[in-house]
Amino acid sequence: MVGLTRRMVSSGGDPMVFVALKDAQEVQFLKDNDALVNERARTAANPAFNRPGVPGLLEAVQASQASSRNVNVVMLRLAPQADETIVAREIRRWKHLEAYTRADMDDILVAKLIATSAKQIFMFLVILAVVSAAIVAFIIYTMTLNKVREIAVLKLIGARNRTIAAMILQQALGLGAIGFIVGKAVATLWAPIFPKYVLLLPGDAVLGAVLVLVICALASIVAIRAALRVDPATAIGG
Repeated sequence: MVGLTRRMVSSGGDPMVFVALKDAQEVQFLKDNDALVNERARTAANPAFNRPGVPGLLEAVQASQASSRNVNVVMLRLAPQADETIVAREIRRWKHLEAYTRADMDDILVAKLIATSAKQIFMFLVILAVVSAAIVAFIIYTMTLNKVREIAVLKLIGARNRTIAAMILQQALGLGAIGFIVGKAVATLWAPIFPKYVLLLPGDAVLGAVLVLVICALASIVAIRAALRVDPATAIGG
């Protein structure tokens, strides 16, 4: 395997590295310095274990050597005219090994692993969206109640309900826009130092901005209804 990779991560965002089989076996089975020191200390404490003819010693060594020759996955690159389905069927038939085509691997990785994670993330997003809408609705409603007299004055001088509703809607959209700008700036600054690789796509940012504005618009309905029920006589009363 020759070449360099860039931003190669697993489905969970963890960094990945590709190495040759021999190097992978050394990384997996080669003991570190502490393990060697501990093993020498145990051997020194029990010298009989290192003598020939000890039962189980040869079997343990052979098992250790056999485990270092195990291969988990073999990737094949077929000729352009080859049919991967036929090749996979022949491998299963004659080699008695399990073979997966590109479509099978896509189904395993996308339909099972990534799809499950995507459903969980979507559930969290829905919960956050509902909570955010409730918070925005409460803020806009509180701000509207604090301006009951001003709204009554507007109605008294002939302002239309559509104008009052547009003012409250603009207030909610402005609040959402400020929150999105702050969130996008923080995410952009923190993404490079996040433990896992985070891919920020422009399309996702645009979709997120639209969703934020829609949530804020829906959250302003409660405040708009409260404003439209304000009696113009409130401006005259004490």
